[in-house]
Amino acid sequence: MQITGRLAEETPQNIDRPRLSARHHKIVRVWIVVADDHVAKVFRKNGKRLECLGLAMPEKTAPPTNKSVGRVFSSFQGTIHHKYEPHVTRRHRQNISFTRELAQWLEKTFDDGAFDKLIIAAAPRTLGNLRKASGKSLQAAIISEINKDLTGHPEDSLRKELLKTAAR
Repeated sequence: MQITGRLAEETPQNIDRPRLSARHHKIVRVWIVVADDHVAKVFRKNGKRLECLGLAMPEKTAPPTNKSVGRVFSSFQGTIHHKYEPHVTRRHRQNISFTRELAQWLEKTFDDGAFDKLIIAAAPRTLGNLRKASGKSLQAAIISEINKDLTGHPEDSLRKELLKTAAR
């Protein structure tokens, strides 16, 4: 998984250190992940605004070959071509792989103390895969799930939607 932005430049623990309010109460650190099958945007709630910390994307994969697509040649005379369809499409396998890597990374950063609470906004299939891949500690940190694909939304409308959800 490729990570860009501040998440790649600094360790996540240094990005959002625990802070205390004026009355010495711990301020809850909330991260927001907006994901689909090919990108995840990571934000943090900073007061009444959102700050983009970076992007997570799957590694580039090699282009499909005849063998990976399922095309085979007949051993008899070599003129007959067969093609079978896999039960799970390649794109679906990549989505599962990416969401598994994303869940593992989120679990590790949560265990390292980078954030306290998490909001996830993801496309329905991606959200389901994230639920399956998340451990119990990460699931306990999730305060809200938005079952929408918001990755293509303009930055302003995305911030408004997320802040409305984070305010609850």
